[in-house]
Amino acid sequence: MLKKILPIASTFILGFGLVTTACGQKPKDYKQEYKPIYNYFVLGESFEQEVETKFHDALAKKQNEIIYIDQTMQQNKNLDFFTQSNLQEINLRKQNQNITSNYELLSQREKDALTNDLNKITKSSKLEESILDSMKPEFDFYSSILEFKNEDQKWFEGLSYDFSNIDFGYLDFDKENKQYIANVNLSLVFTYQYTDINKNIIKNNYHEDIVITISDQNDIIENLKFTTSELRQNLIKNKFEWAWFDAYDLRINDYSRLFNLSKNDFENIFKFDKFEKTLLSYIFEHNTNSSKPIQSYVFTFKDENRFKNFKSINKIDNFNPRQNKYGSNELILDDTVSTINTNNINLFKTVFSELITDDTIVLENKFIKGNQDIYAYLSKEYQTWVSDFQTKANNELDIASDSLVNYGEITLDNFCLYFDEFNYYHPISPISYYVGVSANNFNDSYLNNENEIVKTKIVSPNQDSIFKAIYQNTISALQVFQETYGTTKTTWMSLSDNQQLISMKNSNILQSRAATTTDKSISDVNAQLSLLNNKNLTYSAESERQSFLNKTNTSTFHFQFNNNEELQNIPIIEMNNNQLIFKKFKEGSSNLSVDFNLSFLNLSFVIKSEKFYWFERTLIESI
Repeated sequence: MLKKILPIASTFILGFGLVTTACGQKPKDYKQEYKPIYNYFVLGESFEQEVETKFHDALAKKQNEIIYIDQTMQQNKNLDFFTQSNLQEINLRKQNQNITSNYELLSQREKDALTNDLNKITKSSKLEESILDSMKPEFDFYSSILEFKNEDQKWFEGLSYDFSNIDFGYLDFDKENKQYIANVNLSLVFTYQYTDINKNIIKNNYHEDIVITISDQNDIIENLKFTTSELRQNLIKNKFEWAWFDAYDLRINDYSRLFNLSKNDFENIFKFDKFEKTLLSYIFEHNTNSSKPIQSYVFTFKDENRFKNFKSINKIDNFNPRQNKYGSNELILDDTVSTINTNNINLFKTVFSELITDDTIVLENKFIKGNQDIYAYLSKEYQTWVSDFQTKANNELDIASDSLVNYGEITLDNFCLYFDEFNYYHPISPISYYVGVSANNFNDSYLNNENEIVKTKIVSPNQDSIFKAIYQNTISALQVFQETYGTTKTTWMSLSDNQQLISMKNSNILQSRAATTTDKSISDVNAQLSLLNNKNLTYSAESERQSFLNKTNTSTFHFQFNNNEELQNIPIIEMNNNQLIFKKFKEGSSNLSVDFNLSFLNLSFVIKSEKFYWFERTLIESI
């Protein structure tokens, strides 16, 4: 199966040898197949994000066909559950019966009718087909994790429903004319699966909460449709105040956090009454569906908990799972006296040795103490990353912002129709809309209407707020990395020196989480270096890894020894106590690479010194 791994991933399928533990003993013959654990982890993680994004986006486009049921739909689809009389009866039961689960209010016949009606509605919307069609172009890329032992198995199992938190609501607002509005709250579930490196089947369920509104009043349905469709796309394009957030708005003094924002960073902002007034004003101004209703109702939030979630969609980054070595920058280490080699070795030592931050650098026109090696590297590269990201944002969202560093989606909570006469809140399906996050948007040309077309601002790194954010994120992530791994000062002056490449104080990094710590292949070591190892040697992320990512304000991390060429030439290694020793390559000669990705350092250090390979070399020593 490994021969079938994607062309991109195949560059990483480099065999590694078995380990010996006796000093001076020849390496064992290579028998163990190298397992590219990190490659599978990246592929699986990417697949999960892809599937769940496709499901979410398809539902957002199709939801108005699913969550609103009027008289015409009731008749055309011959619905049994979503009828006025049935929902009225269930609501009476809810008021009179004390049960732990609303689902138990239903008889078996009603439960079956509910599922049947939902199947009719979702099938008619072609939601499932939309998701599957959008995934078809991705099948080649993900083919290696979509193979199953049983050919009858599929990567998806279709749509289902979660009724564990189901809720019902009903209001007769004109009993004489039998005018009503009702709701059923539940979750849509998309179940999918893929295989990991050991051919284990990984099954996942992706849930989306929905609120289905049933009414015989078309004006109500049309007003609701505006909130669940047009708001999502247009708030950011129309420069709605609460769709554009700056580090200042989020009270973030340390820009490094801008690339790892969470729900907590936004939670308090939406409690301001000004947000509710601004949103309601926008709806009143832009909703062309509104007409004078028969019954008086208004949009409102039920309470001050107006915010549900923030989800980052894309941000400035330089890690791409679809590129060779994930788009890493190849840096050559040799024994020449060239400026390039000196700079590369200094950067290697800065990453894997000792982070010195007493150089004088300039950020946002201010002299501060920092690290010149990191500063110099990022200065040369960052404008490409920024340009690529902002171009994607423009293509996806139709905005030409030049201050954007991150964009995502805000989901609101407790947004309702309020019927004042009855003091009744009718819940609305969760509303989401796109938002942008900036390091400094005060001079953003798009927000200031300077130019609606993407333009390039030539700003030097020492003046650029975005560069400051990138630099701070990188430095803070490196500090956590070096503290976690216990890196110590490097003493070698050149690669010819017969000394270990990397020294660590934390000996646990090279010790397996499994019971046995002997006879490790470099596959095992690489998994441990990237905090991916567990007892089953699968790539499932441990809490340790997630904790590390949270501390570093990053979403990707990779640290391994590799072969820099696109060949299956196996570096044979030996692990002796707390030493990781390079022995030789399985076939002929090659060049060893140290691949490292953290924050904005996506690097592949390639050792091209012939003298380095004359003797056995210690790659890592824990002291």
